[in-house]
Amino acid sequence: MEKNKKLLATIKSLNWNLASVSFYVVKRQLVHRKATYDVLQVNADDELRKKLRGITSGKIQQSNAALEYDFNTADLDDNLLGIATSETDFQSIINTITAEEEPELADSIEKLIDSWLYIARLDLAGKPPLYAARRISEGWTTKKVSQLISMIFQNNMLVDIEQKEIFRIDGKIDFFSYDDTTFIADKKNFETALNFREGMERNRDEIVEELHALDLFDNASEISTLVGNNIRRLRRLSQVKKAGYYKDANFLANLKKVNDEENWGIKYSADGKLLVTEEDIETVLRVLNNDRLTSKINSENFDVDVKHKLGSAI
Repeated sequence: MEKNKKLLATIKSLNWNLASVSFYVVKRQLVHRKATYDVLQVNADDELRKKLRGITSGKIQQSNAALEYDFNTADLDDNLLGIATSETDFQSIINTITAEEEPELADSIEKLIDSWLYIARLDLAGKPPLYAARRISEGWTTKKVSQLISMIFQNNMLVDIEQKEIFRIDGKIDFFSYDDTTFIADKKNFETALNFREGMERNRDEIVEELHALDLFDNASEISTLVGNNIRRLRRLSQVKKAGYYKDANFLANLKKVNDEENWGIKYSADGKLLVTEEDIETVLRVLNNDRLTSKINSENFDVDVKHKLGSAI
């Protein structure tokens, strides 16, 4: 949390309006939910580079707190979520951009069609590059381009512009990466652009293996079945893995004690191992992430989706 805060302060202190700008588009292929990315560099004129600098700089300056990435967070407003770039597919895209062999140049309109993401790379002397990315939701496909009618007002008349040569940038940034950290402004677009569901499915498989090794559950493999590819449960299980409470013996002992006292309904086997069924999987995922809390003011109990420790509040 503190690292993200300091890094964002550093980013905001730099004058990105003085940066040189390179522009890239990314195409994605998705096969059996596994994504691969092809990166193309694109020549851009000075006016476009200026606008890209302004869009990126504006987003940086309007951003407020830099919170730690939480799988369950939804509404960010002008706050950002920070995550290690190496934990995302964005790292492989950056590796392609920075490789000794430069990405292929997009030298025809056809090479821009069906682009999935565009990236502006901003460089300041002596500083790591900053990569600002935006998912392309519409307008860069053959179907969409052919349906649009674009015109300019010229010589006192409306003049049609050849539709197939129109590609739109909407002035927003979904996420940006600097010095091995990615700051997320639009969580939904970030997760869609970088196929984050696959990462959550990988988390599911990894934590089930850990739970087998820890011998915490009587039927750990059932978790994989019950979670499946349900996006809400994948989020919760990924957050369980990230928080790591299940590795704390004291936490687990207290969980069993409180479960008995409060009648939460979580079941245990005769030898003290957790049991999980369709009826209680949601509760188990919540308590393993410590998402069942009691107010110190009036002793009411709450299930929460997102929480921040005292001292890390916005």
